[in-house]
This record gives sequence, structure tokens and C-alpha cells, in this order.
Amino acid sequence: MGCSFQLLGSLKITLDGEDLSEIRGKKTALLLAYLMLAYDTPPSRRQIAFHFWPDSTEKQALSNLRKLLHDLRESVPRIDRYLQITYSSICLNRELPFYSDVREFVQAAQGTTVYELRRAEELYVGELLPGYGEEWLAVMREQLTQKYLTVLDKLGFILERQREYASALFFAKKLIVQDPLREETYRTVMRLHALNKDMAGVVQSYRKICDVLQAELGIAPSEETLHLFEILMKSGSGMLTDVPSKVPLIGRIDEWERLLGAWKQIASGGNTLLLLKGEAGIGKSRLALEFKACLESSGIQTAFAGCYPSVRSLSYTPVTNWLRSLPLPKLGSVWLSELARLLPELLEWYPDLPKPSPILEKWQLHQWYEAIERMLLGSKPLMLLLDDIQWSDEETLQLLSYLIRSDSKVELLVVATMRTDEDSGDAIKHVLGELRSERKLIEIELSPLNRDETNRLAAATVGDALANRHSSDLYAKTGGNPLFIVETLREWRTSGDSGEILLAQVTKSVIENRLNRLSTGNRQFVSIIAAIGRPVSAEQLARVMGVQEEAILACAEYLVQFKVLQEAGEGNYRFTHDIVKETAYKLNNASRQRRCHRQIAEGLIVYHQGQIEAVAGEIAFHYELAGMEREAIAYYEMAATVAEKIYANETRINYYRKLLSLLLPERTLPNLMKLGEALIVTGDWNDAENTYKEWLERYGYLVTINERSYCDVALGNCLRLMGKYEEAEFHLERASYHFKLTVDYDGLSFVYGTLGVLYYYMANYDKSLRYFMERMELPHNGNQTQDDVRFLGMIGFLYYDQCEYDQAIHWFQRQIALATETRNLVFVEEAMGGLALVYLETDDMDLAYYSIVEKLKTSKSVGARMGFAMGLGMLGKYYHLLGSHLYAEQCIAFCLEEAVRIQDWHIASVVLGIEGSNLMEQNRYEEAGQWIERSERLTKKLRIPFFECEALYFTSLLRERQGQYERATYAAEEALKLAIRLNRRDLQVKLQVQQLHQRTCLGSISSSDAREELQHMAEQYTGEQDQAAIRFAMWRLEQGSTELRIAALSLNEALYQKSGKQEYLGRLRELGALDQVIKARPIPKLATEVVQQKPILPKLLEDIDRFLLLN
Repeated sequence: MGCSFQLLGSLKITLDGEDLSEIRGKKTALLLAYLMLAYDTPPSRRQIAFHFWPDSTEKQALSNLRKLLHDLRESVPRIDRYLQITYSSICLNRELPFYSDVREFVQAAQGTTVYELRRAEELYVGELLPGYGEEWLAVMREQLTQKYLTVLDKLGFILERQREYASALFFAKKLIVQDPLREETYRTVMRLHALNKDMAGVVQSYRKICDVLQAELGIAPSEETLHLFEILMKSGSGMLTDVPSKVPLIGRIDEWERLLGAWKQIASGGNTLLLLKGEAGIGKSRLALEFKACLESSGIQTAFAGCYPSVRSLSYTPVTNWLRSLPLPKLGSVWLSELARLLPELLEWYPDLPKPSPILEKWQLHQWYEAIERMLLGSKPLMLLLDDIQWSDEETLQLLSYLIRSDSKVELLVVATMRTDEDSGDAIKHVLGELRSERKLIEIELSPLNRDETNRLAAATVGDALANRHSSDLYAKTGGNPLFIVETLREWRTSGDSGEILLAQVTKSVIENRLNRLSTGNRQFVSIIAAIGRPVSAEQLARVMGVQEEAILACAEYLVQFKVLQEAGEGNYRFTHDIVKETAYKLNNASRQRRCHRQIAEGLIVYHQGQIEAVAGEIAFHYELAGMEREAIAYYEMAATVAEKIYANETRINYYRKLLSLLLPERTLPNLMKLGEALIVTGDWNDAENTYKEWLERYGYLVTINERSYCDVALGNCLRLMGKYEEAEFHLERASYHFKLTVDYDGLSFVYGTLGVLYYYMANYDKSLRYFMERMELPHNGNQTQDDVRFLGMIGFLYYDQCEYDQAIHWFQRQIALATETRNLVFVEEAMGGLALVYLETDDMDLAYYSIVEKLKTSKSVGARMGFAMGLGMLGKYYHLLGSHLYAEQCIAFCLEEAVRIQDWHIASVVLGIEGSNLMEQNRYEEAGQWIERSERLTKKLRIPFFECEALYFTSLLRERQGQYERATYAAEEALKLAIRLNRRDLQVKLQVQQLHQRTCLGSISSSDAREELQHMAEQYTGEQDQAAIRFAMWRLEQGSTELRIAALSLNEALYQKSGKQEYLGRLRELGALDQVIKARPIPKLATEVVQQKPILPKLLEDIDRFLLLN
């Protein structure tokens, strides 16, 4: 039968069924207990003797042990077979069966499941061997007590994760009994009370810790405890009303673990979108809201926003709801002003706050996004809940992509729910695809409940007795869909709990039957709310329906009790589920539905009087569904204008498409032009091209020649951006011909400017200049000043590209004068950039530096983010030319990041080449090759010969450095062809000198022939820079010539002293005449603020490679 030991809470020893607890002498039983406790590590006689008689001598202690053993044998003769006694040790016979509650407890306490830990908790009925005061026992007793506390802790943690809050609370309270001064446990208890919807328990627990700490230690609770209490009390009602059902959340244990795992990652720094997917009624929103409440109970800041199909065209509505739910951190006026775009109440709170300017460029959009990011940083870590993301507007999705990026500092978990039985649309698919590829997306698809979970949900809904009557077929008929289960059981119970549960149709039928039992007035009420399609307040419903607000509230309260509606916070009401809403909407026939939508549109106009612009899209939507196209068009036009002001391009694209489908052909052109502009801005060039072409094909013969010609110009500009120069030329020349026929000077101004830009990019500079000059000579109508300023700068760059630097300076100065006169500082900073580039080529490095600094200051003052970024790119080039490689890389990194972010691939191609050259100067040839190759591929893809020439020049230099002379010569030859065609005299000399050196190294030309060609070049090119390059090349061929060395040294030394360029310094070093190194000017303060330790993110290069792979 064996020997059994109960050592926890009391001492009870059973040997073959006989109780030995009362054997003679207290120490006799204690000896058996000691041997049992030492079962796994048998003790020696000396060890036992020391523990039992620590104050005796060793000899006396061993003698005492022999006597104790004798007494044990005499009292219980059968004990001998359970003991193994030797001269040096005493232990239990491990070949016989023994049971010990301590051993069982210790083993169970090491477990990780609720079953194991509950077993451990049940075994620990009290401390080890109470009433015994031996020192060795005190240590073991404390160890077991700590194990028990750990068991309680682990049980509470696991049960809370499994959402068994009542059970978790039970063990947390036991933990307080064991350790009444452990403040952390009181916080756990407060949190669990909150999760159990017991705010009174929260208060009682807080008061208890206050009393205990004051009485025992004379102190108050910690700041952490006080903060948690305040958070729980503040969010007490609101936090818990988000979960409308009193039925506990059944199942979803694995999903809950993944939610907690995702949050753990966020809390340690990072950001992720977690997507809960599933069919309607599967429990996505319920699970998300439970998780939200769980985080709130821990003092975590959360915010909820829902998406609705009727208002998906209203940009940033979910974002606005989030921001209004979060505390406003301390922010500067610049950021508050940006936030006022979505939170206009800030302008009332801060009267001196400047109104945000309209968003016209992408950099302004990113500044706005940064303001939102800064606000979210005030509440980290943060959880945002987005319900029904499939109905989200595209701008909100775009912002989420911005927030959930690798370099974002926001510790953010966005939990989104998405119906899998709805078409989510291309925008959401694109965003999810990007996040998936960046490993920023966690997807959890909810499946139906299993049979056991269905039974548990049924029991929680109608009670065990009623649920058990039909548990066998409920699962089969509902398929485990929680909504179907609950709605079916409620319907069944309403009918009197009699008969078999029947689900003759899907749950829609159940809900439809319930709605049909409503009074006529209530049915009208729910059909109006269903047509509105989003949460709505009683005040707004009163305006829409033309009744008193009190009547609306009474009706709403009844429908809440009837489980048709539920409170949605801030006085709004919404349906208990989308299926209820969809069924309610279908209560009316088509005619009644149209009347509902008209009523809603007119009610919105009255309700939002004075602020109609904010809801123009929703008004238009309802007018359209009401069949009132004229009114819908007016409000869609208003909504498109509003979207344009806040740079919500995806939204305004949708509005323009809608308008094109509603308007008569003769009224479509203005919206077509705006649609095309928006598509181009968002980088959808192919879509813009197809839109223009489809319009021409469909309406070209129905509109005037001039209208068709304006579309031709817009199409031509789009094709130019795509590098389809020949096709662009056709459309632009055709438009030019027609504008001349009709003597339309506005049209001619439009097309001449566009043709000038086209031929500039085609490097047909003569034609480009002719069109720019002809445009300037056209009669002015008073509206051309801004375009004049722009094209003056284009002429400046046209001359810069051809190395006619004096002319370039002249036109840039004219641009500055006219821009200053018209107070258009954006073009002032653009012209300062043009001047800086000229001075970098003419070796006037100080003037270049001052021009760049001025460009940075002006860009900053007017908020021209991309202008500022381009200024930093130029500063990077300045530092590269002067050998400050780190400064160069940091400046280029910022410029490249901005260029890629707004998809300005032209600028990206330029700075890629500069950084490639910068890496090459540091002998980082492999990296340099990757950058230069990307630059070359980009310029070819975009068909920009000016920059392609430069990229090929860098390629030739790199191959020469790597000793690959044949490849170097080929690249130099290709670059030289372009340089000659482009009239780039700066590169013609460099490339010819470079080719001669490479060919000499290859042996394809003799030194004497090379000298002869260089002599001819020296006579042809007389500029200082050209002469310095040529004379240096001549000396390299004949390094023993003192005359050639002096000539080369003199020229290059003078240019180095003037500019400090590394190009000249390298030659001086080779000539053996190294002067003191000239340092670049310090990095300007404006630049230091943004580029300090700025790395070049790998993702930028991945984005570039992705674009290069596009057709």
C-alpha cells in the first residue's frame, strides 16, 4: 500500500493505511518527514544530526540520532523495510511506493497549464509543518511559500489571459491574504474588478491598500497605483459600455493569446496592424472590444473608431474620432495648427493659433502626418481600434501606412476588423499587401465556434436548463456563428421557450421577423437610421425626421431594450450588428428608400448649417441615392473642393470619377482636368493617361476644339512624365495648332509652357527655349505672373544644362526679382537652388554655400518641405565635392528619403549618383556600384539624358578605379556621345581626357598619340578648369617633364585654393605638392537639426528597385 506523507498545513503520516502521526515523540515523526523532504537528495547521518541538534557537539548529535532511530524502529517495527540505513546515511527505500503532498505540490507548481496550477493551489492547504520551529525547516517553509505565491501569480495571469476574470480575481485575493503589503497585487485586483464591470470593487480595493499601507508603513500608495485608479475611474463607464453584451466572450483562447503576444511586442517598442477577419456575425468586433477593455483595465490608452459605407468618402473620419478620444499632449503651435485640420475646436481653444494653410504639395501632407504622429506619441504605448476597415476611406489607410512604418517612434497596435464577405477594394488590399511584405501585419481569421463553445454560449445566453434542451442541434443549425446562435436563442425565448429551435432561414430572417413586429413608427425610425448608415445622434435624427428630440430618445431607448440599437457613445446610436442594419434598410421598397435618402440629405443640410463643407460628400451620397442627380452633383463638387484643400487625393479622385459619371459631356472637362492632376500627384500616371484618352475617345467629338485641346495638353504633360516623349509631342503640337486657329491665348500659354518643359527634358534646348520665349511674348490677361516666374527659372536651368553659366545666372536673377515683386518666396528658393548649382560648377564654393543656406532658410519659412530637401541634396553635393563624406551622406539621405516618399524619381536619380560618387571617393567600390547603377537605370527609365550622361560618367570613373578599363572606356564613350548632343562642355573635356587615359592603359593608343590629342585639346579648350585637366593628363604621360609638372601644378593649385575641391587636391597629391587641406564650411544649423546621424534606410533602396521593376 505504501507510505503517505501530508506535510502542508499539518503533519499526517500513513503507513500501509495506518496513521503514524501520533507515534512516540515529536522528533520521531519529524525524522520521517525530514527523510521524505530529502527524498531526491539523501542526506548523511552528520547532516541529519546537525539539523536536529545544531547546538550539540557532533559526537553528541550523532548519539542522539542513533537513539531517535532506535525509538522509531521500536514504535513502528514495519518501518524498517521503508528505510535504507547505512553507517554513513539514512534515507527512504526508493524501491517502495511513497506519496508526499510536498513533492506533488512542487511538481504541479512547475506546470504551465491551469489544471496543473489549480492542482498545486489545492495541495497547498497551509504552510509546511506548522508548529515546528527548527531552523532547517524555516528555510524550506519559506521556499514553499514563495512557490505557492508564484502559483497564485501564474494562475491569475493565465486565467486573465483566458478572460476568466472572476477566477483570476479569486486567486489574486488569495495572494493578498498571503502577502497583504504587496501593492502590485492590489493593482491586479483593481484591474480585474474593472474587467468584471465591478467599479465598486475597484474603489474598495483602492481604499483597502490605502488603509493597509497607512496602518502598517505610514505611507500612501505609489504613483503607479494612484494613476491606475484614476484611469479606471475615468474610463469606468465608457470603457465598459463598448462591450454591449452581458454574455461573456466564449472561446477565442488562441486568438486572445495572439492579441496579447502582439501587444507584448508593441509594449517593447514597435508598431503593427493586427487584422481580425471573418464573416458577418463571427465575433470580430466583440473580440476587439474585449481586448480594448482589457488593455484599458491596465491603464493603457486606447481609442475606438468605426467605418461605415455611407461615409467612407469622408476623409479621415476615423482619424478624427481617434484624436478626439485621446488626451492632447503639449505641442508647439506649428503642430497644433496642423492638427486643427481635423480638430477645428483647437482654433477656439487657442485663439492665437494660426489657421492651417491649404495642402498643395506632398511635403505639407507629411508635415500634417507628423503632427498626428506627435500627438500619438503622447500616449505610448497605444492601441487604436478600427472597426470594419473594409469601409475605410483611402486617406485613413494612407495615414496608417505612414504610422506603421519601420522608423516610426510610435508604440502603436492598430487592431482592425474586416468582413471577409465584403469586397474590401483595391486600396485596402494594397495597404495590407505592403504591410504584409514589411512584416507589419498580423492576420487572425476567426472561425465559427466549435460544438462545445456553441453549447457554452447558449448556456450563457438562456441558462443551462434551456440550452441543454436543444444543445444537440443548435450547433448544426447555426454553424457556430455567434450572432446566429444568440439571435436564434433570443428569438426562441421570446416565442415562449417552446418547441424545437428552427432556423428555417438565415439569421437575417430572424432579425427581419423581429423588426416586422415593431410598430409602424419604430420601423420608420430604424429604416431612417439604416439609410443613414452610421451612428447617429438623437438631435440629428430629430432634424431629419422633423419630430421632437424627446420622442426620438424614447423611441431609441425602446429599441435599445429590444436589442435592435445600442448606444455608441457621445449620444449616438447604432445597430447591434450590420445584419440588423442591412435587414432594416430592406424594410422599405425602392421608392421609400429614395424618400428616406432625400429626407436625410435635407436633414444634414439643416443640422450642419454653417459647416456643410465637412459633410458635403455624405449629403451628395444621399442625394444620389434619392435619385436627385442635380443636387448630388453640386455637393460632390463641394466635397471634391474640400478634399483638394486637405490634399485628400484618393478621396477627391473618387469624387471626380463620380462627377464624370453624373455630368453631361459638355460639363465634364474641368473635373477631368482635376482628376488627371490628382492621379498624377498620387503617381498613378498610367491611370491618368487612360483617363485622358478615354475622355477624348468618348467625348472628343461632342465638345469644342478648344476643350479637346486642353485635354490634349494635360495628356501630353502626363505622357512627358512617363517618358513617352514622341506621343506627348504629338498631342501638344496638335493642341498648339488648334489654339492658334481659335486665337486662344490662354490655351497657347498653357501649351507653349508645356512644350518648353517637354523639349527641355528631351534635351532639345533650342526648341525648348523657343517655346518659352514665344510664351513670354503672348498677350497677358493678368493671370500669368506665377507661371512667368516658374518659366524664368526653367530658362535658367536650360542654360545651366548647356554650361552657359552667365546666362543661367541672368535668368535666375530675373526669376528672383519677379518672385520677390509678387511675394512668391517658393520661386525665390527655387532660383537660389539654381544659382547654387551654377556656383558649384564655376568653383565659387562660398557663393554656392551661401545660396544653399539661403534656399534652406526660405524653404523653411514658407514650409516648402521638398524645396528644403532639395537644398540638402545640393548641400550634400557641396560636401562631396569638398571631401566631407559623412556630411554629404547625411544630407543626401534626407533628400533621397523625401524624394522617394513623394515619388520624385528625377531627384532620386540625381542624388543616387552623387552618393555613389561619394562612396567611390571612400574606396567603397561595391556599394558605389550599386548606387550608380540605380542612378543610371532610373535616368534611362525616365529618359532624362542630362542625368543619364552624369551617371555614365560616374560609371566610367568607377570601372577605371576597379581596373576594368574596357568597361570604363565603353561607359565613357556612351557618356561622351550624350555630352556632345547635350552641349555639356563641362563633361566633354573630362570624358575625352578620361578616355585617353583608359585607352593608354589598355594599350589601344600609344603615349605619343595620346599626347598629340591632348595638345590639340589644349588649343581647343581654353578655360581654366579644362586646362587644368588637360595639362595634368599630359604630365601623367610624361612625368619626367619639369615643364609639364609646373604647368599642371600651377593651374590645379590655383583652382584648389579658390574652391577646395577634392578633384584638384587629388591631382596635387599625385604631383607631389600637397598643400594644406582646405576644409568645408560647417554644416548649417538648419541642416544639423534634421540630418544628424541620418542613416540611409534599406527600405528606400527597396522602393527604388520596386519602381525600376514596373513596366
